[in-house]
Amino acid sequence: MNEGAYWLARARVERVVADEGDAVVLHQALSDVELRAVDVLGPEGNSAVLVRWGLDVEPVSGVLTDPDTHRGATSSQLLVLGAALRLCWSDPSRMPYPGGAVADREVIAACAVPGSEWVPGESVQGGQTAAYRRALRELRAFGYLAGDRGDGLVRLGPMVAAWSERDIVELRRGYGCLPCPVKE
Repeated sequence: MNEGAYWLARARVERVVADEGDAVVLHQALSDVELRAVDVLGPEGNSAVLVRWGLDVEPVSGVLTDPDTHRGATSSQLLVLGAALRLCWSDPSRMPYPGGAVADREVIAACAVPGSEWVPGESVQGGQTAAYRRALRELRAFGYLAGDRGDGLVRLGPMVAAWSERDIVELRRGYGCLPCPVKE
């Protein structure tokens, strides 16, 4: 079996591959097909890589305006990702990934309407808690948030490490617009 093909297939399936000594073959195979390795933290906090297209090569399958082939993020996913980014990325002068960890209830509270006085365990905005919790699960599955370790904390995921410098500059510019808990 071709070692490079094996590592590329493994990286595609697992999304994040431990950067073991024999993963050198993966790095060689990536350069042959215009892919890049992004250094991230693995599920156990170990050194790992995320395979992404090159910065100027991001193929799109389907037409962006066709709802059958392209599905955009829901408003609750965008709101939860913005809140998690703001809370986990406390210093915008640094890179956002890996950032810190914050309780999932704080992320949900940041999504509440200012002045709603949300109490953990209760509904936000007429039942939106379920939508925000679903968005947390989906963002974890997509890799924008790290997988649930069962400790009730939200961490930024490996897909955040793959954002371009241009994206980070825009996020820094709009950092103050990201959702955060309202301080009384």
